[in-house]
Amino acid sequence: MRRELLRRQATEATKPKPGMSLMPVVSAILGAAIAVQVILFFLHAYQAIAFPYQLDYGEGPILQIALEVARGRPMYPSVAQPPYLIASYEPAYYLLSALGVKLFGVGFWWGRLVSTLSVLATALFAALIVWDRTRHRFASLVTCGTILAMPHFMVWATLMRVDAMALAFAVAGFWLFLRGARWAGIPLFSLGVFTRRTTVAAMGAAYLGDAHRRGLRRATIAFALQATLIAALLIGANLVTRGGMYAQLKLHTATSLGKAWTWQQLWSLLWVPGNPSPLKLWPAYFAMTLIAAVWAAFHREARVMLLWFVLACAIFLTSGRIGSAHNYLMEPTAIGAMMFGIMYAVLSGGVGRGVREPRAAPRVGLMLLAGALAAQMVWTTQHLPETLSVLQPRVDPRASQHIIELVKQADGPALVEDTGLALLAGKEPPLMPFEFTMMARAKALDPEPVYRAVRGGQYPLIVLRFNPFDPLEIKLHKPGDDWKAGRWPDGIVSGVQARYRLVEEVGPYFVFSPR
Repeated sequence: MRRELLRRQATEATKPKPGMSLMPVVSAILGAAIAVQVILFFLHAYQAIAFPYQLDYGEGPILQIALEVARGRPMYPSVAQPPYLIASYEPAYYLLSALGVKLFGVGFWWGRLVSTLSVLATALFAALIVWDRTRHRFASLVTCGTILAMPHFMVWATLMRVDAMALAFAVAGFWLFLRGARWAGIPLFSLGVFTRRTTVAAMGAAYLGDAHRRGLRRATIAFALQATLIAALLIGANLVTRGGMYAQLKLHTATSLGKAWTWQQLWSLLWVPGNPSPLKLWPAYFAMTLIAAVWAAFHREARVMLLWFVLACAIFLTSGRIGSAHNYLMEPTAIGAMMFGIMYAVLSGGVGRGVREPRAAPRVGLMLLAGALAAQMVWTTQHLPETLSVLQPRVDPRASQHIIELVKQADGPALVEDTGLALLAGKEPPLMPFEFTMMARAKALDPEPVYRAVRGGQYPLIVLRFNPFDPLEIKLHKPGDDWKAGRWPDGIVSGVQARYRLVEEVGPYFVFSPR
């Protein structure tokens, strides 16, 4: 009888568990799809770094501030007079960008390289977080690869923007805290805030988790040291800039942050830019994030990740502004990829620590979600021009070079929407369009001198990415409102309509000169 019982137990042990027979197949498909996307990420990163012209509006203002610093001028100058420059972020990324300008001259490649290395660090530390909590190799690789595969990471993390570097500091600091290396995590969290002040969700989750594990008293002591270091960095930077940093960040917050998100704007983040077709959604990445967040609420292995996710979403919803775009999704979806990695390890029956045998239904759901992610990645591969910035029609290297030549030949300063092109032409842009518009709207400066200069035809060249004489543009515009999502004030555009004429259309640019 005992021998028969042992035989039955052995037979049961060798039977494939419900839903497990397909799991290796689904994992192989997802792994192959991720591998293709990772290759595409590196190809796109190489193309972006090598592309000599501006890819995104936000790159121009950062390069302009970096050039100012490299020349020994203030990082946070007064906006009381031209050029109306505003540095929207804390100093770290500006300082690194200025170093690149000082060493290699005016260009975007150095800042894009820093951003690309930052997102690679983010993916690596995210994978290490999943590994430490599950000891599941494939789940860790899925986490790393999914972050690199997501289209908003492919694009935004290879631009000369602060977002990727700030996120890398936050994820690295969080990993160190989970491992108990708090004294190493504290300076990384501080550098994250010193890069972009909204990168505090990881720090908050780490300290709340630390208080739960070690007790409130010990966590409070560590947090006090953390706050002291951040305060020392910010106060020191403010003293070095003679109050300029505080004045400009306060101005930036007052003029463009908060109260700017609309439901239409939030919904637009779910779509591939410029493509409202339902087929152009990225639904699998958002489904992955939401499903993993719900799952994490009921599983100890991922609860601290859920806390981080909730805090990141709160900051996401309260720090949006006019012009906010897919870079605001980077932190929430990176956390989603980590929660998904932990969920994958548990539900796939992996060798996670303290993992119970998963039931059939959740495992089938995991396979469906993994299949949806693989399908999403296949779609991205088939629609690369709609996803990757260097392949989009608005990116035209010949047009950019032509604008640079026109600006070089212009007899005086030119108003150029992509200010980085003016910098490459060796000219100092008289203003940053979006920043000037926001400050003019908030009455933080007197825009009338600029408006009068436009109405008087004093700028020999004005280069826009839209045509204010187009009947459709005029029909869509409400008198008195700003143009193109706050990019240009009506005071400038109405002056262009009254005093300038369209002399050339080249690629995405419209070139105007005085009549």
